[in-house]
Amino acid sequence: MAGVSGPLLRRRPADGARFLTGLTAGGVLAGLLVALLLYVVGRGVHEVLPEGARVLALAAVALGFGLADLAGRTPHVWRQVPQQLVHRLPPGSRGVAWGFDLGLLVTTQKAVSLVWVAVAAVVLLDPWTAAPVMVGMALLSNLSVAVGSLRFTPAMVDMGTRRQRLWLRSIRALSGTALVSLAVVTAVTALQTP
Repeated sequence: MAGVSGPLLRRRPADGARFLTGLTAGGVLAGLLVALLLYVVGRGVHEVLPEGARVLALAAVALGFGLADLAGRTPHVWRQVPQQLVHRLPPGSRGVAWGFDLGLLVTTQKAVSLVWVAVAAVVLLDPWTAAPVMVGMALLSNLSVAVGSLRFTPAMVDMGTRRQRLWLRSIRALSGTALVSLAVVTAVTALQTP
């Protein structure tokens, strides 16, 4: 996204602002849609499973995703937002389409599994938090795009550099370690609670 909005902000600042505004609006809309789905599923899970079972299920989810991150196998769909829209849609509409695509969470690549564990936590622990968590993640994602747009240089386009691969391995290791630790603490706490 920064690779699109950065040059757009420099060439045509108004178009870049429209793109980023659309990106935010699309992300919030998708976040609300995902939140509604998570809320409905979470309420059903709360009706079926007692709290202790839900907490242990979250520990298992965190452990599984943490191990996946440590193994460098973060689960995601191997695709990006539709690139053909660059020349078909005006900046604001393109931003909404891409923001919605990104906000759906399941449709794009993930560097780490923290998003998946956050989704599981919403469903298993408190479905009432679905809207603030999902919209919050969309807004944070869009904020990172906006900040990246301001710092974007053409050299950043090459995502295959050694330094970026090292960075990706490092954040996956950090995420995996944090998730495995969370899983252990959560499981121990759940098992000790009467």
